[in-house]
Amino acid sequence: MNAGPRNNVLVSPVDTTGENEARPADLDLIRQAKAGDTMAFDELMRRYIGSIRRVAGSMLRNDPDADDVTQETFIRAFRSLRGFDERFQFYTWLRRIAVNLCFTCLKKRSRFRLVPLPVSDGESEAVDIEDPKSDADTSGLRHDIDTALGRLPADQRAVFVLRVDEEMSYNEIGEALGIPVGTVMSRLNRARARLRELLKEYMPR
Repeated sequence: MNAGPRNNVLVSPVDTTGENEARPADLDLIRQAKAGDTMAFDELMRRYIGSIRRVAGSMLRNDPDADDVTQETFIRAFRSLRGFDERFQFYTWLRRIAVNLCFTCLKKRSRFRLVPLPVSDGESEAVDIEDPKSDADTSGLRHDIDTALGRLPADQRAVFVLRVDEEMSYNEIGEALGIPVGTVMSRLNRARARLRELLKEYMPR
């Protein structure tokens, strides 16, 4: 029997979510894994490794770092599984581990310093632009969006990724990042404004 998740899982990350309606429920696999069945945990890992890798990649903009964070996410999840509260969604728990690891990684980079942004700056929750990523239907636009996201401050990029890619609520983002909802909204508005500036040639006139 394996002692934990396999170390070579990142060779070909595949997210099989939704491919097999007859597959066991996450909760069944979690309970089996808690009882010592590492194959059950391997199945959970196969289901969500692609999604976790995308979150890490979007936040870190660095493939080796994203791979490391993805693998460390599942290692920590395996070690902490007995303490997992079964009232919550497994993926939500995994994603929170990954986000925290991403911020730890970013803080280690000399160019990054997490600075709270003011929330009383007159910005409202609503913005009058479309999320640029929603219409990324050409390779040139996708490349420009990727470049633009990489130019955002890391704290703004994290909020944008979690809101747009992960479709998390403001409360969920605030809880995951440990910041007030007002700060989430402010950072998101700043991120969208900056992306609109960087991608203005694609914006509707």
